[in-house]
Amino acid sequence: MISDTKLSSPVEIEQLQNEKTRLEEESRALDEELKQLEIRWKILDEKVAIQELKSENAAKKETISQLESKIGSLETRLEKLLTIGTLKKEDVTASENAESQEDVKETGDASEEEHQKDEDTIRVMALDNEEEISNNVEAEQESQGLFY
Repeated sequence: MISDTKLSSPVEIEQLQNEKTRLEEESRALDEELKQLEIRWKILDEKVAIQELKSENAAKKETISQLESKIGSLETRLEKLLTIGTLKKEDVTASENAESQEDVKETGDASEEEHQKDEDTIRVMALDNEEEISNNVEAEQESQGLFY
């Protein structure tokens, strides 16, 4: 029996050393796989973050584009309203000046006070027109949800 133990001991040692070597190789392979997976995870995490930022930026750009379009539309409307208001004011002024001049010619006695009153009326009408335009623009801004 002693001889069986002696013969099996070197074989057993060799088997144990082989198993240890195999486990050490497996450990190195697992460490390498772990490193590769961590790198892959970091890369994917960065790609996801980049895609999320791209999506957010695209949404912001779309919002900016819509606001710029609304602003352009409002500026165009304002220019038209101001042009119409100026033309109306000029027509009213010319019409009232012509009437005032006719009255002065007809009566010959129109006082400077009446003339000043006519000019004041014209100014008040022009201011009322500008105020109405401003109110229309503000109402439009409120209806579109734009508050300054």
